[in-house]
Amino acid sequence: MSSLLKAIAVLNTFSPDQPELKIADISLRLGIPVPTSYRILATLTKAGLLEKKSDKSTYVIGRTLYTVGSLYLITTDLFQAAAPVLQAINSITDEATNVCILDDNGYIIRLLREESKHALRHVVHVGSASPAYANAAGKALLSVLIDEEIDRLYPEEKLKQLTSKTVPTKTELKRELQQVRENDYAFISEQAYVGVDAFASLIRNASGSVIAAATIAVPIARMNEEKRKIFASLVRIEAGIISYRLGYQDRDQQIHQIADLYTWWQQNQPDEVL
Repeated sequence: MSSLLKAIAVLNTFSPDQPELKIADISLRLGIPVPTSYRILATLTKAGLLEKKSDKSTYVIGRTLYTVGSLYLITTDLFQAAAPVLQAINSITDEATNVCILDDNGYIIRLLREESKHALRHVVHVGSASPAYANAAGKALLSVLIDEEIDRLYPEEKLKQLTSKTVPTKTELKRELQQVRENDYAFISEQAYVGVDAFASLIRNASGSVIAAATIAVPIARMNEEKRKIFASLVRIEAGIISYRLGYQDRDQQIHQIADLYTWWQQNQPDEVL
């Protein structure tokens, strides 16, 4: 822990005013011996968090740290755009809704969540991860990848089963992803969690790039075919509004404002399942 705190302190010595620093500068600022600074700098450089300038004995922020910082900027914008929309979806449906991203290892990470207001609900937490192939958000996000990228994420043909209904093989997963592309949304029933249906649709930024997926999850005890059709439309509207708030212009998306979402729901809300 002490070494980690020292490494963080070293990173914090860099600033816009002084983006390049020498070992002696860092040692002086932090009050630690030069050999200690050298070992920390060597470790941070190996990890890609810092880079050593080839023409001088100075260090600068590395590409890995820049990537992490860029992700912070992306997700900060995403939080601001998505949070009010998730709150609206949760308000009108009383069901759980999430925003998820896909990591480099084939897992989804939950960035935002509004929990179901019902006593009967399935609880997961922000920051939790699970295999993308078994989740609606994951299938939506995997659907924009080519087969070679799917093969890299899942090199084995057989996929680990989370429930008895989890997609069993990579071949079957690819067939399901084609269906997601055709439908423009993903739907799963009990593939990730027993007794839970989930819907997901893609979120795009101003340039049209996919950056996340919006989801709605509902216990199957509160579901029927009518509600499944309505929630499939609703999750696409949810993702579309978030994308619009990020600057994406979709000519097919008719609903751009949260107020219009409430109006749509009043006109389309399903009867409750008894």
